[in-house]
Amino acid sequence: MHVKVVIQILAALAVAISASPVITPSHVVHERRSMPPQNWSKHSRLHPASVFPIRIGLAQQNLHRAEEFLSQVSHPLSADYGKHWSPQKVADMFAPSAETVFVVKAWLSGAGIDLKRVRMSAGRNWMEFNATAMEAERLLKTEYHLYNHDTGHKHIACEEYSIPSHLTEHIDIITPTVDFDKKIGSTRRLHKDDQIPPPLQHLNKRNKRELGKAIVGSATDASNPKQGAAVVNALMTLENCDSMITPACLQALYDMPPGSKAATNNTMGVVEYTPQAFLQKDMDIWFKQFSPDQVGRAPNTNLIDGAIVQTMNQSFSLNGESALDLQYAMGLIYPQQVTLYQVGDIVAGGSFNNFLDAIDGSYCTFMGGDSKDPNIDAQYPDTQPGGFTGPKNCGGFTSTNVISTSYGFNEADLGRKYEERQCAEYMKLGLQGVTVLYSSGDFGVAGNGGQCINPVTGAFNNGSSGMFNPSFPGGCPWITSVGATQIVNGSTVRTPEIASQKVIFSGGGFSNIFAMPSYQSNAVKSYFSNNKIPYGAERFNNSQTVRGFPDVSANGVNYVVAVNGQFSLAFGTSASAPTFGTMVNMINEERIAVGKKPVGFINPVLYANPTMMTDIRFGGNQGCGTPGFNSTDGWDPVTGLGTPNYPAMMKVFMSLP
Repeated sequence: MHVKVVIQILAALAVAISASPVITPSHVVHERRSMPPQNWSKHSRLHPASVFPIRIGLAQQNLHRAEEFLSQVSHPLSADYGKHWSPQKVADMFAPSAETVFVVKAWLSGAGIDLKRVRMSAGRNWMEFNATAMEAERLLKTEYHLYNHDTGHKHIACEEYSIPSHLTEHIDIITPTVDFDKKIGSTRRLHKDDQIPPPLQHLNKRNKRELGKAIVGSATDASNPKQGAAVVNALMTLENCDSMITPACLQALYDMPPGSKAATNNTMGVVEYTPQAFLQKDMDIWFKQFSPDQVGRAPNTNLIDGAIVQTMNQSFSLNGESALDLQYAMGLIYPQQVTLYQVGDIVAGGSFNNFLDAIDGSYCTFMGGDSKDPNIDAQYPDTQPGGFTGPKNCGGFTSTNVISTSYGFNEADLGRKYEERQCAEYMKLGLQGVTVLYSSGDFGVAGNGGQCINPVTGAFNNGSSGMFNPSFPGGCPWITSVGATQIVNGSTVRTPEIASQKVIFSGGGFSNIFAMPSYQSNAVKSYFSNNKIPYGAERFNNSQTVRGFPDVSANGVNYVVAVNGQFSLAFGTSASAPTFGTMVNMINEERIAVGKKPVGFINPVLYANPTMMTDIRFGGNQGCGTPGFNSTDGWDPVTGLGTPNYPAMMKVFMSLP
């Protein structure tokens, strides 16, 4: 019946288009950007004959019920807790209406776009056609320019575009238009500490000798185990945890037992973006000290869109992120395994959307949020020299139950509609029982690189003043945002942690885009009621109606990692996210063992049971020339609800159906 109605509507459309005169509707601005992001400059007006793909993202049905649906399967008081949806149910619930398809096609035809040129995605969520710059400018009432980046990259964009007013409820986004996106592939913020503690200096000296022998095949040198045993004892002493975080430190901090189970359907997902890569030799150096049974083991590696685990370029900046994520994820959950999603080829790289395409075919062929601009989402086949010439991966990989990502953007980097479209996909993953974790950022209330926002121009500045710069996807209410803490110098794992104050500052604040979800409303309301905030609207969105982040925290300072053949210290919420993720993964292990479903979207349970977290009451997240916010009793925009108390978390989640 539904198909019949659609056919009748489309037939009527064809008759109407051929018989009716063109009516020029009033247009309204759909998206606007005041100026290009930092390091981008307008070069020249695009030649009228230039041809590029235009992609129209159609509005999806029932998004206004997103929180209602997600609460049904994730709120601890819901009778349907844990009854996650199938991918097909998700797709059917949010597909655009036949009316939306009809009116947008009518607009295109009336504007002179032959409908034979327009291609529809499988689920009618996207319309795509090639257009000249002249046609696109006429259609969208805009001007297209070529922009240059300081690094030499080029980008097609406009400052604003308009659509007929009656279509604003039918169109989410059109690309390419106002969005600029940095290529994923550089670390959030990891630091090599030149003043590493003496035990690490001795360990590095030993490993340099060991690596020299390995080259000529003498890995069985009789002196190695002896030296190793002595160093392991020194490093594993909990008294050193204020200067060197190891797996034993984390297990002691959060009362977290070693892994014991390995359900085949419960590997933990870690996402990395080329050219970031792990080196097996580094994994083995680290495993030898902290998890000897894993020497020689590698993560289950999924190569997405021509990805490679590259070994050509080796440095802390290219290997530090993957080393940190994978060494601790694998070390903490063993014997369970880790699934690595390596995204993007060595030339084009990849974006969050490229990853989402790979684990959910409906996102790219049915529900997609991709941009056709290569400066936003990598395009495949990649025609650049050395690029991946195969098709873009679309639904070729299964999502794990827990996905940890240690990369992020500033909300201001991307357009509102682009971010809303992607955030909705995280909601759909939650409906399907997937826990999505993102690190909250390492620059306090400032954005990546310490940048803040000029309140007059909206441009990024050097971070010495200006408006706070929240992160994305940290502000998306359907992910779990993880901040960072540290052990106070001179303290032990038995004393309270504080918000990270060494090298990094826990990213946190309030979104400028996403509304406050109901699961968080009491916590945020209490924060504003019980604390005097020394800033107003000139610094941050103080409306008390928007999403606050992070949700939780975990230690992110002084992690011992093996990178490029030697041990270093790493810092960042990049460490906090996978650490927290390992605990969620182990809770899933226990639930699966007794026949229960994975926990899926965890935020409603976290906020309904704040006592299963250890509240962090000291430390701030400075930035933008201010002390930032302060940690305090209860939830705060520095460390969220606090750090995990693993036994308490286990008890709560195991009590749920």
